[in-house]
Amino acid sequence: MPDGKLERLRSEIRRLDEEILDLARKRTALAGENGRRKLALGLPVRDYETEREVFALAERKCAARGLDPTIGREITRALIAGAVKEQEEIHERRFLGTRRRISILGGRGKMGSWLARYLHSRGHRVLVHDPAGALPGFRSTKNLGRALAEAEVVFLSVPLHEAEKVYARVRTSRPEGTIVDIFSLKSHVLGEIRRSIEDGLAVTSAHPLFGPGVYLLSDRILLLCPCGHSAADRTVADLFAGTSLELVRLPVEEHDRAIGIVLGLSHTVNILFTEALARSGFGADELARLATTTFEKQVKSASEVARENARLYYDIQHLNEHTPDVFRLLGRAFESLRRAALSPSPRGFAAMMERGRKFYEEP
Repeated sequence: MPDGKLERLRSEIRRLDEEILDLARKRTALAGENGRRKLALGLPVRDYETEREVFALAERKCAARGLDPTIGREITRALIAGAVKEQEEIHERRFLGTRRRISILGGRGKMGSWLARYLHSRGHRVLVHDPAGALPGFRSTKNLGRALAEAEVVFLSVPLHEAEKVYARVRTSRPEGTIVDIFSLKSHVLGEIRRSIEDGLAVTSAHPLFGPGVYLLSDRILLLCPCGHSAADRTVADLFAGTSLELVRLPVEEHDRAIGIVLGLSHTVNILFTEALARSGFGADELARLATTTFEKQVKSASEVARENARLYYDIQHLNEHTPDVFRLLGRAFESLRRAALSPSPRGFAAMMERGRKFYEEP
């Protein structure tokens, strides 16, 4: 039998949802006016310092009202993303500034195009070079020499398996601009990086620890991997100054060992999880009906990995010189778990759980 009070509560919730959406629409309209004003003043679309302040204010307002600050951060993230999209449509991809002339090699790729959009939003003049063709909305050239000659900063964002070859072509062209790669692995281009430094070129390395779907930079990390040229390091830092992105420095020689864990190991675990499910005899829909909270979380992560670019994920495993060490580490951990789980005594299993708890609780 329908409960009258329950229905009234649901009706009130729906009414409040509509009010929230109406307010979001009004906010988006104001953002459009703001975008037109920025265009008239010649200002870039994004103001990352203001965005950071808005996030902090939303968290404080939530806390003052007894709400989880995460609610304010996530609502604000969605509102800012909508506002930025509205303003970028108004700007129609116009180049609003010429603070730096930047060429992106591989600019049609996912991270290359993200980088182009980001740098354009900061008012930089972007030129894309990619054998795959032009990037809509941006100046493009098929001539590598032109891309290198024009640039104050050259970003390398080509596929990992082409990285060494492209780096060598750039190095032998001896560009005057700063060379920055954003490869997710470094060991296979370390030789070219060192030869570039020996040739007197301005070189540094970076690695965005986020994917091309990211729109806001709050809570995101960019690894800056110094290669011995401090001025080049400062150039990269300046390009992201004033944003809510966190810049973490890691020597380029140490990059792949760490990435073998945080990227390679996490990919491996997710791929193995999916492979085991695919061999289990159960269907995805069948398991979804039985899913526990832990299973749902793991499936979400693993299914995202399963839909990614297979060649990219292969390269991340294959080209990292530390991958054999990661597999040995995982093998030892698996064997320890197998023995502990099949042992007649729970002591070994409990010791593993305790070791894990202490690891996560370390300051």
